[in-house]
Amino acid sequence: MPLPRRPLPSSLVGRAFTVAEAVAADVPEYRLRARDLHTPAKGLRSHRGATTIDELAADLALALPPPWAWSHLTAARLFRLPLPTVWSRHERLHVVRPTSSAQVRRPGFVGHRGLENRQTRILRGHPTTTEAWTWADLASLPGLSVTDLVIAGDAFATRDPRLLDGLVAMGGGREGPRHEEGPRHEEGPRRADGPRRGARKLRVAAGLLRSGSGSPMETRARLAFIEAGLPEPELNATVHGPDGHFLARVDFLWREAGVVVEYEGDQHRSDRRQWQNDIARTRLLEETGLRVIRITSLDLFDASRLRALIAMLRALVT
Repeated sequence: MPLPRRPLPSSLVGRAFTVAEAVAADVPEYRLRARDLHTPAKGLRSHRGATTIDELAADLALALPPPWAWSHLTAARLFRLPLPTVWSRHERLHVVRPTSSAQVRRPGFVGHRGLENRQTRILRGHPTTTEAWTWADLASLPGLSVTDLVIAGDAFATRDPRLLDGLVAMGGGREGPRHEEGPRHEEGPRRADGPRRGARKLRVAAGLLRSGSGSPMETRARLAFIEAGLPEPELNATVHGPDGHFLARVDFLWREAGVVVEYEGDQHRSDRRQWQNDIARTRLLEETGLRVIRITSLDLFDASRLRALIAMLRALVT
């Protein structure tokens, strides 16, 4: 019959810890090899395998000598940005350190330098690059397209419209229309001097950022409208009735043309109450004289349907 495992000191229970901490607390080496402990990285132990990016980042932070910050894809995950891939606990974590310090080179990490050129913040206890720097660093990753960057940047700018100017400044792109209700950032983040990997991709994406997109698919729809040369619609626009009372907030509005486009995600079909509310809402908008066009992902990803949609909108709004 196997002997019961020796309990760990209370100071090490319920959190990740370093092997050095355990040795200092008189934990024998054999106990650190027990199956009830996980090894997030060399020299670390944890009572549970990480199931979220927050847990993994908190665990692996113990392996990093300061100063450092999470950056690139890892910072984007921590900011909950919409990205084309989902997080996996086997995904390596991106960390940036000062140029004068040794770059992190160990399993489980992707090391970067240049912390002194970046602005940082604390996000739910995690040291990360700021929103603008996180977005700019995403452009250096080969797996992300301009569209992916715009989707991520739109998410930041919609959460906080004050971020838009700083995001645009990072790419040196033209400024898009500012969110009318949001205060303006007078100072954007400072860009690093010299060429950057992905600089052209970043510059193109910066010129396409807008505040007000309600979802990644709404950003995709907006980009399709821009690429087709249509006038830019208002995003997340408020519609009032003839007597001035609030009627609805719509995804896309060409106010002068009286045209509304609503993107319908799958929840609009699968949720019965949502479906019923959508029908009543569309009827209400149409009673004010607006033309309401409801679209789905098929209208954006099927080439023939997209062409038909663009042709319809061109006839209505130009």
